[in-house]
Amino acid sequence: MCNFNKSFAGLLIVLLFCGLCLFSCGGTPAASSTGSKPSAPSASSPSAPQPAWVTKPESAYPSAQYVVATGEGRSAEEAQYKARVGLLQIFGMKLADESVIQEMYQETSTQAGTNWANTVSVDRKITASAEGILSGCEIKEQWKNDKGNEFHALAVMEKAKTLNIYPDIIKRISQGMTEVLNIPNKNTFEGYARYRFAATLAKDIDSCINVLRFAGGSTSVPAGLKTENEYLAEANNIIRTIPVRVAVTTGRDLDQNGRIQAAFAKTIGNVGFRTGDNNSPYALEITLAVSPVELAGQTNKFARYEITANLVDTKTRQGVLPTYSINGREGHATQSEANNRAIAAAERKINEDYKGLLEENLSQIK
Repeated sequence: MCNFNKSFAGLLIVLLFCGLCLFSCGGTPAASSTGSKPSAPSASSPSAPQPAWVTKPESAYPSAQYVVATGEGRSAEEAQYKARVGLLQIFGMKLADESVIQEMYQETSTQAGTNWANTVSVDRKITASAEGILSGCEIKEQWKNDKGNEFHALAVMEKAKTLNIYPDIIKRISQGMTEVLNIPNKNTFEGYARYRFAATLAKDIDSCINVLRFAGGSTSVPAGLKTENEYLAEANNIIRTIPVRVAVTTGRDLDQNGRIQAAFAKTIGNVGFRTGDNNSPYALEITLAVSPVELAGQTNKFARYEITANLVDTKTRQGVLPTYSINGREGHATQSEANNRAIAAAERKINEDYKGLLEENLSQIK
């Protein structure tokens, strides 16, 4: 996988995330900052009658002072998670961005007598940056029913606090953006990764601005910064400047008329890369093997093909993307024709599959 300056990028993410989360959602009920309202029972306490906020949250936290969202689930953790998600949706946040952390509130099937972990989609994710967008949010109330199989949570953001802390959040994200884009040569895979990350930060700034506006404040994108789409467009432009040499490095004599190499070169070009020579900074190195296969009871001859393609940095010899690997088997009355059919089948598979996988892998570069 791509690991361009991971220590720098990882440190930046951690610093941003930790800074944002100084005010992030609490996991336990807290008293309202505007009154002496009694706290709702914790998940382990005896059940109380259903409070009004479960169906009418504004009855406890007026919309003039608070932004609120409720969540319901089969565990306290699931209810809290859904309440936070509700706030994100109010602010227009999406849950499937590039920088993701697995949702943290899954339980095992033995905890609290529930099987929530088995019933909630395992691919539910929330961005680390999205968690930061919830700065200032608290889980103010929790309630469970008599049977203990229905949990509710109320996530609350105080508008006055939001107006105080979000300008600083936007400032710190903007400073992080400056560091991300401080690179001597952007026309590399590292530059591509950094501009994609800048797009994520630009989206976070937009989300923070939405939160401020929702809380009654006003602000604008800091001077000199571009939109998410502009950074993504620049990332795509960077791809078009990168030369990639495509070569069968093992099994070249088996590549009839260069068909396998040509199939990969065509895909590389269709994605936007330039065709490179032996001095290119990146190379797609292909290994090809075709071998006879004997099958009991068969009069036909069979050939098995095995192909790998690894996009590497030619200077460091490190892989840039996951290795692409395919294999298959073809048969015919003669071994030579079985070999021909194996190459043809591999060529078809590359033409059908490689472009989509390459684009997917590029979209996941960090």
